[in-house]
Amino acid sequence: MDDTSKQSNAFLKNLILSSVHGVIAADKSGKIIIFNHAAEEISGYSADEALHHVNIRDVYPEGVAREVMRKLRSDEYGGKGKLKSYQVDFLRKDGETIPIRLNAAIVYEEGQEIATIGFFHDLRETLRMQKELEKTQIQLLQAEKMSSLGKLAAGVAHQLNNPLGGIILYTQLILEEYQLDEKVRDDLKRILKDAKRCQDTVKELLEFTRQTRHLMQPQDINQSISRALFLLENHTIFQDIKIIKDFSPSLPLLSVDIQQLNHMFLNIFVNAAQAMKGKGKLIIKTYLLPNHDRIGIAITDTGCGISRENLPHIFEPFFTTKEEGEGTGLGLSLVYEIVQNHGGTIKATSKINKGATFIIELPITQSEGSGHDSGK
Repeated sequence: MDDTSKQSNAFLKNLILSSVHGVIAADKSGKIIIFNHAAEEISGYSADEALHHVNIRDVYPEGVAREVMRKLRSDEYGGKGKLKSYQVDFLRKDGETIPIRLNAAIVYEEGQEIATIGFFHDLRETLRMQKELEKTQIQLLQAEKMSSLGKLAAGVAHQLNNPLGGIILYTQLILEEYQLDEKVRDDLKRILKDAKRCQDTVKELLEFTRQTRHLMQPQDINQSISRALFLLENHTIFQDIKIIKDFSPSLPLLSVDIQQLNHMFLNIFVNAAQAMKGKGKLIIKTYLLPNHDRIGIAITDTGCGISRENLPHIFEPFFTTKEEGEGTGLGLSLVYEIVQNHGGTIKATSKINKGATFIIELPITQSEGSGHDSGK
């Protein structure tokens, strides 16, 4: 072999070894003959192990190597002898299965198959980023939906407020100033009760959509939760509920509107008590996130749970699974808005008849101007 050929072979070898994709070649028997540095990182095998002790079939789950060869020999996946951008599972030395994108080819000599070569791209980070992107898109759609519904709700609420006030006022005047049959009085009282219920709904709508400036001050999140619980512990619906506090000590203070936070916690706690029908366990856990930039709050109940169909919709205004007249469907949407206004996130997990968990994350450092728009 002349010097030029030696230089070309050395260059080709360095090119393969330096590739950012895993490069693995094997002969017809499956014996590995090329195994670069990226293949070592993906597989967990050293090059020496792979070249002397590993068969190409060992890097795939059972039956996958045969399927890859079938596709390589077909005309349908990039042309005969080629396989392009095929997602397949890869079996690491430690037994972990990871997703990869494979580009492969059969090496021919005088029309006969003598080897195969594959370029393996680890898809774990790509798929993780894709999931994060999908999650962000869902959050953006949710925020847009909440904003649109908020504007609509504000318009409807203002239109209803004045006539409702008139109905309530004149019904009260009739009851006070006229001698009426008892059945008529009962009917008027029913009108008054229903009108006041509508007025309460309008009030919640206006609070939900109101854009006002709030006082943001450093607060101890554990104390805030304890205060909210103190207000509820003696309430009838909490008499048979065991409250378990798992608070992380010495958490950093959060810059929050304490009134909004109290409203948020009261909503979640009452919602949990109703889901448990006044009997069960309410577990509240606080903790510092690993990056020390956020505080987490996990609120778990042992209630009836939320169905898979309903779970994506629980933070939407007017969505409720309660009986008619038992709720406006605004409680959790208000919670969602308060968390958003503080620059945080909230999500829920649940199993039917096992309970639900609400996980809130609030940033320790607020961005300038955050938290001033009320979703109270």
